[in-house]
Amino acid sequence: MVYILMICMVVPLLLLIPMLEKQSRLLLGFVLGGMVLAVCAYEINSVVCALFSLSGPELSITAAPIVEEILKALPVLFFALFVSDDRKLVLQLAMASGIGFAILENAFLLITYVDQVDIVWAVVRGISTSLSHGICTMIVGNGIVYVRKQKKLFYTGTFALLTASMTLHAIFNLLIQSSYDYIALALPIVLYLLYWVTKLRL
Repeated sequence: MVYILMICMVVPLLLLIPMLEKQSRLLLGFVLGGMVLAVCAYEINSVVCALFSLSGPELSITAAPIVEEILKALPVLFFALFVSDDRKLVLQLAMASGIGFAILENAFLLITYVDQVDIVWAVVRGISTSLSHGICTMIVGNGIVYVRKQKKLFYTGTFALLTASMTLHAIFNLLIQSSYDYIALALPIVLYLLYWVTKLRL
């Protein structure tokens, strides 16, 4: 089912890419890349879950944040290292990668649990969870622009950025399954608003 969803979403958008300007094409390309990476994450998480006999909640706070944040960060790291280190553009592409990932993940969960979801679920997933994925990837994108220029910090800095994004992801997943789920829902929204407040003041 996850492959059918990906094909239904990615193919029509691929047809749109040639009609777009360069930067719009890049953004849409990273959204599509995020969708494809969501499928990769699904496969890897399934293997890890079977190998270590993890339950869904256990997977979501242990292996899944590691797998998903590494995958989402790969195209962003490649772009920042080999194409352009323009901070504004890298942040946009990082958010696009995370949002693309969230779109396919949300669609798959909707199909899987169609009898248990409602409008509230859709709004929550559409805003909070999508922002969570995007912000975690933006952490890596924001830091790699600086770290790539510091030879002594490159490897440890990249590891630290990935670790920070994985930790935030794991905290979100842990809180969303607890009685403090309202904190998890508010956290990415607050971080996103802080980003825009900081951006407007600079």
